[in-house]
Amino acid sequence: MSPDAEPVDGGRPGSGETAVVPRHVDRAAFAREFPSGDATATECAQNLIHTADLFRDADMRALRHHGLSIPARILLATLDGAEQPLSHSAIAERLFVTGASVTSLVDTLARKGLVRRVPDTSDRRVMLVELTGAAQPVIDAYLAEITTLHAHEFAVLDDEERETFVRLLAKVAASIESLDVDAVIARSRPRKRPRRPRRRA
Repeated sequence: MSPDAEPVDGGRPGSGETAVVPRHVDRAAFAREFPSGDATATECAQNLIHTADLFRDADMRALRHHGLSIPARILLATLDGAEQPLSHSAIAERLFVTGASVTSLVDTLARKGLVRRVPDTSDRRVMLVELTGAAQPVIDAYLAEITTLHAHEFAVLDDEERETFVRLLAKVAASIESLDVDAVIARSRPRKRPRRPRRRA
């Protein structure tokens, strides 16, 4: 079976209801096919990726009428929070992206009239990025909208569940950051493909 198989659990949502059906794999078949894998770990990955896709899509729809991508929104919010112009390298460090990505984002936002480059008064060889006057109303509007959206997205969880959710995400993130990915995949055992009946021509 593929680790990206459809959920084992079925069912339809009731009238006016949203089905809450976690994605599962056939755990016994998975264990036979992927001897160095773990079925519940793959279920966690599948559900996380699926939820992240939905979350990202909702964010993008919320930002669409502002003509902003998610990275552009994050860059604007970063400049807004800094309350001072930032260098390209400082932005790259805060956004965990490359300098080339920052340059592309700044170019796009500059064309929209939301940011501009200004020389650093202490070192005129360095160019800083600052918000324009036109940026603040846009930032204020989308931050109000996006925080309202997030409140509705996570309204399904109570305060204690949200605390647990954040703690578990942080725990997984720390584990992923510390992984030696090359060493891990080097220890993977070969997939044991299940025998399937041959198709007739």
